[in-house]
This record gives sequence, C-alpha cells and structure tokens, in this order.
Amino acid sequence: MAEIVHLSGSLPRLFARGAVVKICGLREPVHAQAAAVAGADLLGFIFAPARRQVTTEVARACIEAARSAVPEREVHAIGVFVDAAPGEIRKIVREADLNAVQLHGSESPEFLRHIGVPVIKTFRPRPGTTTETLIATIDPYREAPNPPKAILLDGFAAGAAGGTGARADWSLAASLNLAEGVFLGGGLDSQNVAAAIRMVRPVGVDVSSGVETDGVKDIARIEGFVQAARLAFQHEDRLPFVAHFLA
Repeated sequence: MAEIVHLSGSLPRLFARGAVVKICGLREPVHAQAAAVAGADLLGFIFAPARRQVTTEVARACIEAARSAVPEREVHAIGVFVDAAPGEIRKIVREADLNAVQLHGSESPEFLRHIGVPVIKTFRPRPGTTTETLIATIDPYREAPNPPKAILLDGFAAGAAGGTGARADWSLAASLNLAEGVFLGGGLDSQNVAAAIRMVRPVGVDVSSGVETDGVKDIARIEGFVQAARLAFQHEDRLPFVAHFLA
C-alpha cells in the first residue's frame, strides 16, 4: 500500500467541517488566485484529456499563485484524473504539489491503495438509478484501503467523464446524503447553488462550467458562486453524518 504522504494536510478535517467550496477546471494563475481570495477551499486541476486539461507546470504555477495570495490559510489543490496509471498520478501529485486526487473513471476500490494521498471518488449515476443501487456501488470503496475522504455526485452525460455542466440528480443526492454524506457537483452556478444546498445539504459543492463565460473562467462568476454558497451554508444546520470523514 502506498504511504499516505504529509501533503494530505488537514483535508479530512476540512470535509468533517463541511461547507466546502471547490472551483474546478482552473487553467490560469489569475483565476486560481481569484478563487482563493474569494474563499474557495479547494482548487481543481484537470489532468485527464479534456478541454480544461493542464500540464503539471501550469497547475503548479496556479497553485503557487493561489497560496501566495492567501498565506494566512491553507488552500488545497486537487488533481482530477480519469483511469490514469497510479505511477503517473503519484508523479503529478509530487510535481504539482497537490493535496489530493479526484477520480472520475472506472477506478476500482483496490486502485485507491496505490495513490498515496486522500481521494475524492466521483460517481455519475445514470437516470433512474436508485439510492440502494448507488449505495451498493459506493460501499466497496468505503471498505477499501485508503477509502475516499469524500463521495462526489456529478451529473450524467453519455460519453463524458465530467465537466459538461449536466445537472446531478438532487433528489438522489439528498437521499444518499442520509447514509453517506455527499459532495455535490454537476450543473451548479451562483443562481442555483443555494437551492441545491437547501435540498441536498451536501458536505460541499463543486463548480466548473458554472463559473465560466464562453468557456473561460470568469472572476466575477467565481466570486458570485463562492459568496452564494457560503451564504447558503451559513443557513443550514450540519447533519451528524460527517464523522466518518475523519476515519
């Protein structure tokens, strides 16, 4: 089993706290810096083949810019991968100075033991998926070595691993939340994130296309999303499901 290295930091405690805000698909230092200054907890960088894919060097420059902008607090950087080899993931984690990885592919529960840092595992349930079926799919990951520190529920779009703006099933996420606690992504923006938080009561929210204009990150939209999410989280009582994130 790969050793869990020091750069995992306080990520488990962050998920145990809840009210987490993640801005994903960052490609420019100025946008990463703006997200950190706005108060985002997690910054996401795509290393899988996709429109928002970045090199290790670009991601590192973004992360350094974000961390230097808010030296008084910890900014966590998340690398997003789809069915990449464990060795490739570990190499990018080291070179980009990532805190965790987000897996969007068909990675097995056993795969997680080889990563070496905390994992967020993404599920994109097809329309019609029941809560029971989804829980049965997630359970083997919870029982695996290096189990996920968070479960991200994303919107389903045929032939895509994420980042499409497809809206997640909020009703399914809400029912799953009672058993698991979820991180909600898929189709969120500053206009609907408060409604999503009220209905789902997630551990956190994840946005990419919802803070873009013409496919490019928009600082005003980043700031608006973080502000709307923070305000909504302040009005929600936390459910006692988050203790397992400290395990």
